[in-house]
Amino acid sequence: MIEIRIPKEIKTYREKLFFGLTLRQCICAGAALLICVPLYIWGNRFLPQEAVSWVVVLIAAPLMLAGFFRYNDMNFEQFAVEFIAHHFNPQKRIYEYEPIFMDLRRMYLLEEYLAETEHEAQTTYGFVD
Repeated sequence: MIEIRIPKEIKTYREKLFFGLTLRQCICAGAALLICVPLYIWGNRFLPQEAVSWVVVLIAAPLMLAGFFRYNDMNFEQFAVEFIAHHFNPQKRIYEYEPIFMDLRRMYLLEEYLAETEHEAQTTYGFVD
């Protein structure tokens, strides 16, 4: 019988274009190269080489991070929004604890109350067995 191997999680599949990179990774790497290579070549005229190198790294790092970063199936911008919302928005946490047996206790008490009120109604109105 012919068997076809299917990944356990089909959502993790990413189509590869060039050199095993996805389209998003190719675009971000290309943008980093298009910005940083000319910046490094022509930046040496205005700044020392060490300063230009740091500028290139500081510009290339976010571009590459946007292309290659994935966390819990979220892209960089989705993760950044969630991170900022989690750490900088006020959070209200309400702690409520009620054991499971409290529902059983409530039902038992309700049954007792109903039985008692039924008994009182019977004795009050003369319907005693």
